[in-house]
Amino acid sequence: MLLSRAARDEETVESVCIRGADLSGTHYEGLRLRGVRLEGCRLTGCRWERADFADVVLDGCELSGSGWRDAFFERVELTSCKAVGADFAATGWREVNFRDCRLSDAVFDRARLRRVAVSGYDLTGASFCDCQWKNWILTHTVLRSARFLHTPLSGLDLTSCELDGLAVSDTNAELRGAIVTMEQAAMLAKRLGIVIKT
Repeated sequence: MLLSRAARDEETVESVCIRGADLSGTHYEGLRLRGVRLEGCRLTGCRWERADFADVVLDGCELSGSGWRDAFFERVELTSCKAVGADFAATGWREVNFRDCRLSDAVFDRARLRRVAVSGYDLTGASFCDCQWKNWILTHTVLRSARFLHTPLSGLDLTSCELDGLAVSDTNAELRGAIVTMEQAAMLAKRLGIVIKT
């Protein structure tokens, strides 16, 4: 197969469209994709650690339980994908768009996010501990019970997001400077033991 040969020979896969492939359980280290489209592919339980994606589109793919540690994604688009419990720890993301995907319980700990836009995502229970970000945009995203330990949210607009049960450190330092609605502020104030009277 094209991908296994490329990984084995340390070659770059370029300018191809892969449709409906079952790549579940595959293990590729250091795989490089350039200008590739993955449509309706199954990558359940795959391990593509240290992968390097540029100008790649993943559309309608199943990525649940997959592992991407130390991978790098640049100018990548993920649309209508499912990646429940996927491991994106220590990954790099630059100029990436996520739309209408489900990544509940996914792990992004120690990820580096630059110019990343997330819209219509379900990130329930996802973990973003010790992350670095710049120009991160979250719109209409479910962050219920998501963990942001040691990831400062200052300047991040969360006004269109669901924040119930958001987990941060005991000092709540991560929330300083986050942009929220009045309703969200009242909900977050409960974490501080503040009682708001109307």
